[in-house]
Amino acid sequence: MYEHPSTGSEPALGAAEGSFVIRLRTRAPSVALIALLVAVAFVLAGQGTALAVQGPTMTSAWVGEMPADLDSPVWERASSVYVPLTPQMVALPRLTKLSVSQVVARSVNDGRRIAIRLEWTDATRDARATRPDEFRDAAAVLFPVSTDVPGICMGAPGQLTNLWHWKADWQEDLDRGFQEVRDAYPNFYKDSYPFVTGQPPFRAPADFAAPDARPYFPGLAAGNPLSQPRTSPVEELLASGFGTAAHKQRQGVTGRGVWTETPRGGRWRIVFVRDLAASDSESVNLESRSEVPVAFAVWNGSNQEVGARKQLSGLITMRLRSSPAAARERLIETTLTQLNTPPTYLLLGFGMLIGVVALAGTWARRRARAAGQSSVDGSNAES
Repeated sequence: MYEHPSTGSEPALGAAEGSFVIRLRTRAPSVALIALLVAVAFVLAGQGTALAVQGPTMTSAWVGEMPADLDSPVWERASSVYVPLTPQMVALPRLTKLSVSQVVARSVNDGRRIAIRLEWTDATRDARATRPDEFRDAAAVLFPVSTDVPGICMGAPGQLTNLWHWKADWQEDLDRGFQEVRDAYPNFYKDSYPFVTGQPPFRAPADFAAPDARPYFPGLAAGNPLSQPRTSPVEELLASGFGTAAHKQRQGVTGRGVWTETPRGGRWRIVFVRDLAASDSESVNLESRSEVPVAFAVWNGSNQEVGARKQLSGLITMRLRSSPAAARERLIETTLTQLNTPPTYLLLGFGMLIGVVALAGTWARRRARAAGQSSVDGSNAES
């Protein structure tokens, strides 16, 4: 009987006299560690948690106080995300050529409200849409109302989306006064209307506020939301597919937009502000969610973009950061909730069983090697 000098191992059971067995010992990852990682991945997959996420991700940073304006240093606490845009070419009217290639997005929240800032390059400031050949600059944010990921094209039947639509002409109405027909056509003159206050040429809608004068503006008299005096440059809409966008009865989003001239032409910066909590069942609830899909769209008025003629992004993930205290409470609550669900019991039990079996096997192999080594040492001592 021979032993290989490099191994010091005993021959295998039943080995012929004069033969020897070579056992090579290689260092490999711990079986128990691998089993534990597999168990963790199994549990996460069972809970619907992905181990890797593709595509851009933006984070709504928690701040002690909301930024007072678009230039506030508070915005520097949020990371910028460059979101690529593509022309909308599915529904009519299509956009055949891209005019805005990307939008830069940031977001902050104070635990009660959220603010989203968008920036993009635009050489022209289009803030009026009174004439038939005029189109405004605009931008929108899209959220799914439910936790299901919607079709990017304004949602789908059964998948309601909540849109926040900022309009440059509405911003102009608030900043400089309502833009009416006389602003687009200086030679237009309103000389006489019964029940209208003020002196000609009359201004709308200020001089037509009296109940008997309102019928001259049917939209205003009928309560058309698009005809009412502006209180915000942002309109909240609901949509569940192409051609379904509708004004939301309860409006809750405010905002502001500023165009500045730059060496490269110009740049829009706008902000949307809303409570994290949903005001009704048709609004996206951001208060109790740590992640939410979001998409963006931009209209370039000088390129005659309106309606479906726009550029838009794919859905990206927005992570909502909360205050340190709230984050700890949410982590504890989420952990307890997950541990109390029956699927988690089964998955954790299965993972623990794999780990125990792997550890037992490792322990048994080590015992066997130790026993074999003791037997060899005893034989050598006797000889």
